Amino acid sequence: MTFASHVRPAALAAAALFTLLAVSPASAYAVICKSGRYDVDSRDEAQLRIAFGTSYCTIRRFSYRSDAENFSRNNNMRPGTACSCR
Repeated sequence: MTFASHVRPAALAAAALFTLLAVSPASAYAVICKSGRYDVDSRDEAQLRIAFGTSYCTIRRFSYRSDAENFSRNNNMRPGTACSCR
């Protein structure tokens, strides 16, 4: 077996992983309960913690804002309506 035959599978695996990561975006939008009201927010957990401290909780995360909004609407979690983190 030559050096090139070892490198090629590794390069193909790396390319496949890169493609997978590029196609599937991170969970960028969250349905949250902050200060007693539902909201859809694009900040990550660290940023939310800095902004709201303990007065928020994450209900669920989504890759797309439209998915977060649809989940919120379909589950009666419309932004601005009352919620509780308990």
